[in-house]
Amino acid sequence: MRHGIRLMLLATLVACVAAGPAAAQAPQSLVVQVATEPPGLDLTANPASAIAAVVHYNIQESLVKVDRTGKIVPWLAERWHTADNRNYTFFLKRGVRFHNGRELRAADVRFVFQRAMNPETKHPHPGHYASIRDIIVTDDSTLTFALKDVNAGFLLNLARQGSVIYPREAVDTLKSDPIGTGPFKLAQWVRGDRIVLAKNPEYHVKGLPKLDRVTYRFIPDPNAALAALKAGDVDAAMFGLGPEHVGELQKDPRFTVITGDTTNDVILAMNNGRKPFSDVRVRRAITHAIDKKEIVKGAMFGFGRVLGSNVDPLNPYFVDLAGAMPHDPAKAKKLLAEAGYPNGFEAVLRVAPQYYYTVRTGEVITDQLKKVGVTVRIEQVEWGQWIARVYRQADYDLTIIGHAEAWDINNYANPKYYFRYDSPKFQEVFRKSEVTLDDRPRRELYVQMQKLLVEDAPVVWLYVHPRLAVTKKGVQGLWKDLPIPAFDLSEVAWAK
Repeated sequence: MRHGIRLMLLATLVACVAAGPAAAQAPQSLVVQVATEPPGLDLTANPASAIAAVVHYNIQESLVKVDRTGKIVPWLAERWHTADNRNYTFFLKRGVRFHNGRELRAADVRFVFQRAMNPETKHPHPGHYASIRDIIVTDDSTLTFALKDVNAGFLLNLARQGSVIYPREAVDTLKSDPIGTGPFKLAQWVRGDRIVLAKNPEYHVKGLPKLDRVTYRFIPDPNAALAALKAGDVDAAMFGLGPEHVGELQKDPRFTVITGDTTNDVILAMNNGRKPFSDVRVRRAITHAIDKKEIVKGAMFGFGRVLGSNVDPLNPYFVDLAGAMPHDPAKAKKLLAEAGYPNGFEAVLRVAPQYYYTVRTGEVITDQLKKVGVTVRIEQVEWGQWIARVYRQADYDLTIIGHAEAWDINNYANPKYYFRYDSPKFQEVFRKSEVTLDDRPRRELYVQMQKLLVEDAPVVWLYVHPRLAVTKKGVQGLWKDLPIPAFDLSEVAWAK
């Protein structure tokens, strides 16, 4: 009898030893579906949101951060100070280490921004740093940015994806193996299939990250993404799931559907530097020919908010101008005739099918433009080609893409941007807005800019792409809204 009791106690003890600690320390992993494989992983070389989805706030971080509410908060810098809005002194958080084990120093920060300001670097957004006159390092944890003039967007620019901090010695591997201070490290990149991130055990925020491993799987087709989710092959569909599937998934008790707002304004870009789109009458005609509500209904199954200008509803300076240039085919035809195209013209619409909404939206627009005599041929190109030909070389007539970056009205003040929109008047108002710190007059300038954009019609603002994410039940911590195009996974975990 005693022998039997001893065996039972021993068996129980063995089970507790085997199962107890293992259960308590069971690794938490998450498999995430994304629509597009990044063209590289260097946020200082390429503006693609597919890179930001993996790297920004996960692998690499900035001095300050935009949190889930849209507020700018201290991050690698524990605080900052300015007395005159021209000199900003940052005090770095102590004990922060890069993934290679070396401690973050103020000299690293200076190097990063000096490199971004160097024209030879070809940073995708050099204008974000044009106001910096000098960067003075006081000691290993203190540095001061001296500005040429006040810059209302300075702190926000430090939080953007192109402002991530990395060690000098890792410059040459940023594209394939980015090193930063983030909650995760790059563990593996299997081209064409997946990217794997592993937990950074020395992360500077106590208790984070909660996941031990994150796997990004590249599944561009919405139907394939849905199948992978239902089969249990992925735990979350972050971007690329078709809006037509949302209603079905909301009824399925296995899943949680997250719908929210983003800063991703989907546009029909017209090449303002190429005829006939160099004529404002043609651009206005194209705008009047398009029924945006029908596009949201036909391409997005009713998800998405119709836009009238570049500024999205998450921006405090947003003005609803969706009806400022309404759908009016008769007026479109009249404007085309005035511009010398009474019988319309032909154009090519280049889209990247990796983003499903570009093709769907293009199909609806093609039908609408045909009714006013504009014959459009859709040409699908892979993402790398789109970046090279459309974005870098402006080799296109029309294109559709979502601009996910927040507060990006500066693009319209850059005549070399791929729109090739060149308005001295707009540029002057934008410059004033950048040196206006008081909220009320700055808002008035933003309203003025939005109205100028409506008048000049450099592009057609179609709709805001909604935040559509679906997870298995039990996944918690994802952001509902995306006030900045980053998929911050540091607080994501499985419910216990």
